[in-house]
Amino acid sequence: MPSLTIEASAPARVDLAGGTLDLWPLHVLHPGSVTVNVAIDRFAHCRIRSFERGFHVLLPDSSFETRCLRASDLFAEPRTSMVAALLEAFEVDEPLEIELWTEVPFGSGLGGSSALAVALAGALERWTGRDGDDFDRVGFVRDVETRVLVKPAGVQDYYPPREGGAHVLSFLPGRTRAERLEVRAERWSRHLTLFDSGRSHSSGMNNWEVYRTRLEGDGEVARHLDQIRDAAREMAHGLRQEDFPAMGSALAREWAARRLLAPVVSSPTIERAIRAALGAGAWGGKACGAGGGGCVVFLSAVDRTEHVRGALANLGEGEVLPVNVVNRGLHVEATPDPAQ
Repeated sequence: MPSLTIEASAPARVDLAGGTLDLWPLHVLHPGSVTVNVAIDRFAHCRIRSFERGFHVLLPDSSFETRCLRASDLFAEPRTSMVAALLEAFEVDEPLEIELWTEVPFGSGLGGSSALAVALAGALERWTGRDGDDFDRVGFVRDVETRVLVKPAGVQDYYPPREGGAHVLSFLPGRTRAERLEVRAERWSRHLTLFDSGRSHSSGMNNWEVYRTRLEGDGEVARHLDQIRDAAREMAHGLRQEDFPAMGSALAREWAARRLLAPVVSSPTIERAIRAALGAGAWGGKACGAGGGGCVVFLSAVDRTEHVRGALANLGEGEVLPVNVVNRGLHVEATPDPAQ
């Protein structure tokens, strides 16, 4: 390998409707399932370059670094287990320095860990010269994350980091149909508000609770997942038409069903934020990702958005996060290493 530094970045996402149904076999049990999400300008980053011996991993966000001789040694530290799994999946054994950092709050429900995995996978694909056309990139990263989480992982979190824009993922027998739509940031910025509750969540554990109870035959969970599917289909239709009132109504319906899936999905802070935003005129809001903490997304009419943001800012907890939707997905760049 020439003396190169490879840098990659990938955006996080806001999931608007249908999350959890991307877990197999839930979408099989709920035919017609779709998920809807949109990429945002909060990016995960990585940088890799040659190293003299073994592996050197740096995580400046947490002031952490470690050195080891074998990729498998990185599994001993939870913060580097994803790095270990990707190195093994790409069969990398040459010495590397890997630096990872992110603009996505930890435990935010914005798919930050998936964006980081997509960025590192993109950098390692370029480093190894592996031809991505000979494998399913989404399935590849999903399987790696499943190994790390030791819980089932869905697929919706990998499309926005890879391609940017908005996505409607339709789950059909034997395949996933991915429909990507360009987004207009200036229009979305007048309707979308993102609120960080300040409390992290555990997507793997929260999704597992829903997954387990559904497969055990819980009729109430099945009914609520059907309602989520129907709301997600309405969201997809609104997205295609760029009909924000329709998307806002679908967002409200999605959350009304989702919050009843399991006690871990909502939280007092999330409930207070949603009450405040609805009281200020929001069409609807829902917790991002698996809920239980993290961020809450709201949609509102243009003349109510600033009122919604003001009501959330006055809660005395959490904060409104400035974000824009983006069409840019994974970006990988290789440059000669000046240190060599």
